[in-house]
Amino acid sequence: MKQYLHTTFGSQKVLQALQTENPERHMLLTIDDRDQNNFQLLEATNTATSVFANPVSYDVLSAVGETDDIRGWIHFTFLTIPEEEMGAFQKQWNNYQTDTMVNVTGLIGSQLLQRMDDNRQFAVMSTWTLRDYYTIWQADGRGPLKKYADFENRYNMRTSSYSPAAFTKQKL
Repeated sequence: MKQYLHTTFGSQKVLQALQTENPERHMLLTIDDRDQNNFQLLEATNTATSVFANPVSYDVLSAVGETDDIRGWIHFTFLTIPEEEMGAFQKQWNNYQTDTMVNVTGLIGSQLLQRMDDNRQFAVMSTWTLRDYYTIWQADGRGPLKKYADFENRYNMRTSSYSPAAFTKQKL
């Protein structure tokens, strides 16, 4: 079954209200690790439409690990991939994800995402039991994103990290 990820941003109060109004939906409220005033609400679903007024929506192209329910510490790597490189990028990431990431300590899940409103925009979302596990894994530096980081301006590569905003009422 096709999977989607929808995200939206706003104040903690507004996003918590939206989460409360939709208890049947798989949502996680997170806070930006770099800006404690920036909140993000994520929804994992098999529906292409979102309850969010202004979502950023992604197709889940591939996934490993536990990805049905979003939880844990979250790291995103965003890239803009030229059309002529999309196939190679997806193949490299899928091979790495299925061959290497399945046994990484602390990894809950990893997903390759493609924006629904701009198919050149990709994101790699990984969820971790602890940020420290990501730091250890990332320090290895052998993953397929390394070559894109070396040409960060060409691929508009950027990252962001989020922690669960509240440990009460949210499943970790």
